[in-house]
Amino acid sequence: MKNSLLNTWITAISIVAIVGLWAFMDYQKSVDAAAQQRKTSEALQKELLLNSSCNHHVDSLKYINGELSKFKNLTMAMVHREEATKSLKYQVGDIVMLKSDSSRVVIEDLLIGGGKYNYFIKYRVLFRDDSRKEVTPEMIY
Repeated sequence: MKNSLLNTWITAISIVAIVGLWAFMDYQKSVDAAAQQRKTSEALQKELLLNSSCNHHVDSLKYINGELSKFKNLTMAMVHREEATKSLKYQVGDIVMLKSDSSRVVIEDLLIGGGKYNYFIKYRVLFRDDSRKEVTPEMIY
């Protein structure tokens, strides 16, 4: 009888030890899972914060681009005008002579037209009698 009672106690203690070890391992697993979940949640929050700040910068740049896009054609026209006029000898306000009749005129305006790869340049000149005429640069000296 002592042997069976001893076996019962050993079996009971073994079962309690196994259940306790299993409960401890389960608890440790849940603690590790909670820590991993906390770590993942923090990383997600950082990513969301970074994403919202990037969205703010993208939206602000989109706003600035939208505001400045209406000046794109004007800027391109100014660049085109500078490229076309940098080789000209005479500028607006200069007093020149026409080759056709040697009359003295004042260059009143510079007219530039054409496209991206070809263009024309004309001077609008003002005569003494307040009449105006458009001439090419080759027609003045």
